[in-house]
Amino acid sequence: MAGDDTAWVHGDLGAVRPYALVHGRVAPTHELDRASLVKARINPPTDALQPHYAQAFDLCRSGPRSVAELAARLEHPVQIVKIWLSDLLDDGYLADAMPDDCSSAASDPQLLEEVLAGLRRL
Repeated sequence: MAGDDTAWVHGDLGAVRPYALVHGRVAPTHELDRASLVKARINPPTDALQPHYAQAFDLCRSGPRSVAELAARLEHPVQIVKIWLSDLLDDGYLADAMPDDCSSAASDPQLLEEVLAGLRRL
């Protein structure tokens, strides 16, 4: 579905602008950065999705995807895609795919020392 420009054209109106697809919202309801991973839920709701949501959801069916990857594949700004993904998370179509121990790893002194030593060897 990605790359199909017909979903973004509305008869006499022409191209639908991304801000219209998020109803003017400028911030997602979830804290997502470009590296955040999301995945499709095993048993998502069966309600029909609007085309832009369906495209994002379909891309996540084959496995976890980062926000940056989804934005690139959907050919829309990262901020717009973050809002779409937040909506899909809120509605139960997607789940957070980040490992639970990611935040603690960033502050682990032993891990940071090993990374620093590895960088020095380069």
